[in-house]
Amino acid sequence: MLEFNRFQGKIMFFVFRFISKLNIKLLITLICLVFLGISIYGNFEDLSNQRITLDKILWLLGGFVFSFLSIVINAYAWKLLIISIGCNIKKNNIIKIFLNTNIYKYLPGGIWHFVYRYNTLRLEFSKEKSVESILLEPLLMLVAGLIFIPLGGFNIFIFLFCWSSPLVLLTGFREFTIKKLKAMKSTIFTNNDNVNEGNLVCNQHHSSNSISYPYSALFVEIVFIFFRFLGFLFCLNAFSIGSLISQGESISYFSLAWIIGLIVPAAPGGLGVFESVILFTLGSHLPEAPLLASLLCYRLVSTLSDLIAALVYPAKRLFNV
Repeated sequence: MLEFNRFQGKIMFFVFRFISKLNIKLLITLICLVFLGISIYGNFEDLSNQRITLDKILWLLGGFVFSFLSIVINAYAWKLLIISIGCNIKKNNIIKIFLNTNIYKYLPGGIWHFVYRYNTLRLEFSKEKSVESILLEPLLMLVAGLIFIPLGGFNIFIFLFCWSSPLVLLTGFREFTIKKLKAMKSTIFTNNDNVNEGNLVCNQHHSSNSISYPYSALFVEIVFIFFRFLGFLFCLNAFSIGSLISQGESISYFSLAWIIGLIVPAAPGGLGVFESVILFTLGSHLPEAPLLASLLCYRLVSTLSDLIAALVYPAKRLFNV
């Protein structure tokens, strides 16, 4: 009995030690993937009965078009953001950099698109400006996503919180946020400083001290979220469930799921997290099997649009367009 208690104690010790070292984001992602897997398993028969007709293909094609356009819009928003922090981008094709590196977010770790952009930008801009342009982009996306959440009919506190979020992009708040984000995301820039200080000094003329509030970038980013939502809505319509819920509610829940997928995931592209939040929030409003089919198709559509967007400039170079 004593030996068994000792063995049980060792097991519990190793379990708690494992949990203490487990990445919380990875844990949440694993839970979401398990939840999604259980949902698919429970609705497998209904899912297998779904038929892909011509109407569905046309809706999904429309979802792909809006998803693809949203990536280009997101790239343009990043370009405007970089201009707003005082960088001279005349010698850099920012949209090309964004599209070519966006696909790297699917690599393990979920930071490689940031790493490649940083390594490219610091060749022309100061290290400080390069870091700022990388760290502010997800913050801009977060603020744009929060704008849509109150459309679902939440209470006054949600309205105040979400619609006051653009204040974090004010200069004072922005400097504080950048400082905190640098500490949190330091691994992105660690061991990526092979450019000597002489080159950095020479590249200072591509930057200026002229910093403005990114009004244009925020507006374009809001358009990006809306186009992203349209891609999702078309996938819902492909399975005839888009009209079963108000557009205000659907874009609100979509934005919430998209934001959580942006912040939390350890899986590439927020795989599992976005889908689980949608299932949790919309599962009581929409039939589960068509909703699952819509989510699976949307994941396919959005991933394919990322891949095609990454091939735009290589294809142009290949065909001399």
